[in-house]
Amino acid sequence: MKKAVLILIPIALLVFVFTQSGGSSDEYLEEIEKFRNDRHDFFKNSEASPFVQKNIKYVPATFFPANSDYKVRAKLERLTTRETVSITNSDGSQAKYLKFARANFSLQNSEHSLLILKPLGFGNQYLTAFLDETSAISSYGGGRYLDLEVGKSNHIEIDFNKAYNPYCAYVEDYLCPLPPRENYLNIAIEAGEKDYKTE
Repeated sequence: MKKAVLILIPIALLVFVFTQSGGSSDEYLEEIEKFRNDRHDFFKNSEASPFVQKNIKYVPATFFPANSDYKVRAKLERLTTRETVSITNSDGSQAKYLKFARANFSLQNSEHSLLILKPLGFGNQYLTAFLDETSAISSYGGGRYLDLEVGKSNHIEIDFNKAYNPYCAYVEDYLCPLPPRENYLNIAIEAGEKDYKTE
């Protein structure tokens, strides 16, 4: 029986095509290109890469064109109730997380919210997994992840161009937390990493 591995670290890959859609500046496009190039290099060469660990041929991922319209400023609502929630993993098991905060933002002329979770026993790590109208169509059906920098401010930046797939999108052996029901967004997030294809 293959051992499942829980992965919460950031993963994204190389983007090959960028556009000026949404008024995206050259500087911003270069930032996204560097971000994805760094992840491309990680997957191809790092000993922590799922492809390297499993000795699987690495095929670069594809991405939606970078678009700064999907970079939003959200109001951070810290939760003080210390409520926990059971999150289903990709293998059907359950894990407990602390409901840490909600990030409330506007996108595509409507209001949305993402629940930010803290895995119990993992220090200051956060989990923000989400599904949207592209899920299981052009993006991974198990949802995508965002890495958010949470500081002392009551606002936070969310850049969906940096949304990435969990390890289980590439290798089924890995165990990945699925998005909570609160993070089902009823819009199409055409930004970030697309569904992973090996051909």
